[in-house]
Amino acid sequence: MKGVIFMFCNKCGNKVEDNDIFCNKCGFRVAPEMGSITFAREGKFYGSLVAIQVFMDGILVATIKNGTEATVPASIGKHKISFNLWSGNDIEDIEIFPAHPNIKVFFTLKAGAVTSKPRITNIINL
Repeated sequence: MKGVIFMFCNKCGNKVEDNDIFCNKCGFRVAPEMGSITFAREGKFYGSLVAIQVFMDGILVATIKNGTEATVPASIGKHKISFNLWSGNDIEDIEIFPAHPNIKVFFTLKAGAVTSKPRITNIINL
C-alpha cells in the first residue's frame, strides 16, 4: 500500500496503520487519548496592543491578543508550554490527565522593572 505508514501495537505487536485508534487484533488503544487546552489571555490595559505567541512542545499553536482565547487539541500527558513575547517569555510544564482531558489556562502580561513577561495566573478543569 503506497502512502500508508505502519506502526506496531504495544500490547500484542500486531501491525497497525497510523490512523487506527485500536489494534484490530487485541483491541488495545494505539492512538493517544486526546483532550484540549484553552489558552485565555486576561484583558489588561498594560500591553493590550501586543499579541503573545503560545508554543506547545516547541510548536506554535496560537497567537493571542488581549482579552481573547484559543483552544488547541492536546494529547493526555505532559506538555511544555512557552509564552513568547519580544521582551521575555515564560516556560511551564502542564499535564493533562485522563480524568480531566480539557483544561483552561489563564495567563496575563506581568509588568517588570525592565521587561514584561507572560505569566500563568490560573488553571482550571473544564
